[in-house]
Amino acid sequence: MTIISILIAFGLCHFIRELGRLPRFEWLKSVTGYCNDKCQNIPGWAGVSGFLFYFGVPLIIIGVVNVLMVTAFGAVGGFILALAVLIYTFGPHDLDTNIDAIIHADDEQEQQEQLRALLGKNPPEDPAAAQALGVEAVFREALQRWFGTIFWFAVLGIFGALMYRLADRLTEGDLDLMPEQLGLFQRLRHILDWPVAQLMTLALAIATDFDSVFKAWKRYHDEQGHGLFEGGNGFLLASARQIVVSGHAARDGYADQLNGPLASLKQAMDLVWRVLGVWLTVLALLLLVDIIR
Repeated sequence: MTIISILIAFGLCHFIRELGRLPRFEWLKSVTGYCNDKCQNIPGWAGVSGFLFYFGVPLIIIGVVNVLMVTAFGAVGGFILALAVLIYTFGPHDLDTNIDAIIHADDEQEQQEQLRALLGKNPPEDPAAAQALGVEAVFREALQRWFGTIFWFAVLGIFGALMYRLADRLTEGDLDLMPEQLGLFQRLRHILDWPVAQLMTLALAIATDFDSVFKAWKRYHDEQGHGLFEGGNGFLLASARQIVVSGHAARDGYADQLNGPLASLKQAMDLVWRVLGVWLTVLALLLLVDIIR
């Protein structure tokens, strides 16, 4: 039921836009502030103890709920809970909706505000730099909003999806976390992101030009001067950027009518859809050979 749950949850979030606007993990802000204030004298709370608490308690709760749902309603109960967890952990908001809002903004000021929200900074004046930032932002958001949840749900079920979203939310920087706790969360986030980014890069190569993606992937690691398992996920961003710059993404007639960062945003979003198609195809094949259920 893994791929069925993913498809239904993704479809619901895509076609019922209100689901993407539901409150998500805002409760973490008050919980972390309260717990760190009340529990700071507990040995190890500033480090491993607090880290395990913030992850362990939600996972235990969802485990208990899962047992209750399966006991009461059987497999249907587990399926309904899986849908609820996926809907809760996808997002926040729908990525393609955000991109369309930027492209079809009513005026330039609104467009710049929407673009600034996506990039996390003011768009640079240089067109090439703006194009690169646009591509990177789309793929970074796609990893965080969609692919991380899909991958870890496929691997660990509802626990994986919830764990990934907790790690994502706890590293956003607006929570009242102690430095050692934040460092542990960031390390876990990197571990969770790494296989997702690698598989997204592979899917991008399959969906576009394998040689260009491989060269960009290899060049990134050579320039960074570190091993395969070190550093961030810049190899994914570098590969996506290379595909757009080289023209392999310019297959959409509408995207070709746009200019500057708007064209790169549309092309990057088209690439994300292709990558998602490859992922879902692979999941379907794994289902057929009975590797996943």
